[in-house]
Amino acid sequence: MQPKLSIIIPVLNEETMLPKLLNDIQFCKRNLNFSLECIIVDGGSDDRSFEVCREYGIAVIRGPRGRGQQLAYGAQKSTGKVLFFLHADSRILPEHCLNAVKTVQGNGHIAGGFNLKFDDSHPILKLGEWINKIRFHFTKIFYGDQGIFLSREHYFESGGFIPQSLFEDVELSRRLKKMGRVILISPPLITSSRRFIAGGVIRTYLKMASLHILYWVGVSPARLAAWYGKT
Repeated sequence: MQPKLSIIIPVLNEETMLPKLLNDIQFCKRNLNFSLECIIVDGGSDDRSFEVCREYGIAVIRGPRGRGQQLAYGAQKSTGKVLFFLHADSRILPEHCLNAVKTVQGNGHIAGGFNLKFDDSHPILKLGEWINKIRFHFTKIFYGDQGIFLSREHYFESGGFIPQSLFEDVELSRRLKKMGRVILISPPLITSSRRFIAGGVIRTYLKMASLHILYWVGVSPARLAAWYGKT
């Protein structure tokens, strides 16, 4: 008997992206032999995100605004033995859910994520996919758009997501890798390139890379979030 899997998704004004992901989740439910719950945590959307979720028969809970806080709130409300944290602009297959459960069931890894693939073939984004694999090899740090999964026990033992403005995924990863082995697996998780396209691929990639470098050298998440909102 497989354990229940809880998929936790933070949302803020995602009416455009949600239908694709919710269709994926419904497909997963029909094609998996274990229980799957979906927890949408809304941080105060003023678009049709609520209505879209209801159209798919998926309940939405209100949570404090801020992705880290929304993820933490969703974990508290979840009932699954395996937690799978996912961004609203990602796409998933039954294989993602199945592999997430298998990976944390007694094979020596306490947490995992997926190799990353953008839904656009721009050369800079393809380079980013390759760099991401190399980066993980050396750092063992997940980013949220890779889909982070782990057992409920290890999530709460690690302290879970903390309410900081940016890079809550990095902070969780730092604690997890001290607790045990973590891994990237396949098939890759498809993520939207919308922010890169909207802001210009090269400009946005350099901006995101700068944010990451500044965070790694000690600039506070609050200061980076203020800068991120202005650029």
